[in-house]
Amino acid sequence: MKVTVSGNEVHVATGGRAHVDGRPFLVFLHGAGNCHLTWVSQTRALAYDGYNVIAPDMPGHYLSKGEPISGVEAQADWVIALLREMGCKQAVFAGHSQGGIITLEIARKAPDLVKAIVFVATAASIAVNDKLIDMAENKQFRAIESMTSWGHGPQAHLHDNTWPGASHIFYGLDVMELNQKEALPADLKSCRSYSSGLEVAAKIHCPTLCIFAENDKMTQLRYGKLLAAALPDNEMHILPKAGHMLPNERPREVNELLRRFLGRLDTQKAA
Repeated sequence: MKVTVSGNEVHVATGGRAHVDGRPFLVFLHGAGNCHLTWVSQTRALAYDGYNVIAPDMPGHYLSKGEPISGVEAQADWVIALLREMGCKQAVFAGHSQGGIITLEIARKAPDLVKAIVFVATAASIAVNDKLIDMAENKQFRAIESMTSWGHGPQAHLHDNTWPGASHIFYGLDVMELNQKEALPADLKSCRSYSSGLEVAAKIHCPTLCIFAENDKMTQLRYGKLLAAALPDNEMHILPKAGHMLPNERPREVNELLRRFLGRLDTQKAA
């Protein structure tokens, strides 16, 4: 699906299903240097479960036009504008890595828009090494190689993959090269500069789910646990021997946890 936001064409993945009036919305936000393909195993599954799926490429990422946006606060403003343009008045959000802190800001800026949140392999703040930013600006493929290596657990490094006939590592390399060159540095700098996460998290009272990876080298588990502890109405799950790219690396487990969480929300609504 193509949508125009601030004069630029935006690509929104819908899981292969057209939106239907009256169905609940489910929004998937990708992390630094990635795109909607992060969520390819989730968008189709949940769209066929009956949700109106919205998984955008942020500006400058893969199929979306425009310059990459700097700053988590400004990125949250852009997502809010996109959802308003699409007629989405409330949604369950799922944010991976940087997408998680963008979702925190959306909840702060537009709480009525947020029904519930799923945080995947993220934290309230995401530290980024200056050397990685320098690589992203000057030797970008080396940065992509490093992030792809750090972003996957031991099974993926052995090419013991949950996608038959595919490699998570090579897929990760290909996906990160799809974006404008300016996108990765902008994303990494945005993550580094965001420091309000724990304060924001403590004020979120909608239901939340945290899905973390035991072997996450990009956003270490101990920082994810700090986010989980700050959230007032939270459930946390840790997937063993998994890496940062949980949606692709462990799609079956992530989808099962998503469906259980969404099912509980539906039950609470009915009650």
